Amino acid sequence: MNKKIRNILAATVMLSMAFAAASCSSGDAEDPEMIGGQTTISVENGGNEGSGNVSGDFGFTYSGVKIVMNTDSAPILEALGSDYSYYESDSCAYQGMDKIFTFPHFAIYTYPDGDKDMVSSVEFKTDAVATEEGIRIASSTKDDVIAAYGSDYQESDGIIKYTRGNCVISFKIEENAVAGIVYDYADLRTE
Repeated sequence: MNKKIRNILAATVMLSMAFAAASCSSGDAEDPEMIGGQTTISVENGGNEGSGNVSGDFGFTYSGVKIVMNTDSAPILEALGSDYSYYESDSCAYQGMDKIFTFPHFAIYTYPDGDKDMVSSVEFKTDAVATEEGIRIASSTKDDVIAAYGSDYQESDGIIKYTRGNCVISFKIEENAVAGIVYDYADLRTE
């Protein structure tokens, strides 16, 4: 996928996240302080050569399961359980189906790679989850993001992006507050 198309898609996803953020509340049954940033249960790549968790990649941890871009989604989904809705569509870039697994507080997007579904993105849906560095939708500010991730970022149209290893983490900033958070596989490309 060329860079311009990827940026357009990222902007589209971030805008949809902004609308979702408007309906967020921290009054869920789960304690938001107990979600995200917890002790990691390692979910290995499963032998997919040339891809997977590169040391230092950004990742998202939920209920003790670390989700890293470009890893096999099967062990991650098994560890997280079946509390998700599911959507699939024909992949426009690969042979097979692109899939979305929407959990109560976040969604995992996958792309097909042979007989595996690889994690391509994680999108936060509510303020009940946080990045491993403690950033949340609605309660964190642009200054909080920069304090947590540093000043080496790209900014365009209200979106701050940091790249580490195989992952880009994007923060949609509206009125100095974080309105959306997305992790993306940085090297996703068409064949």
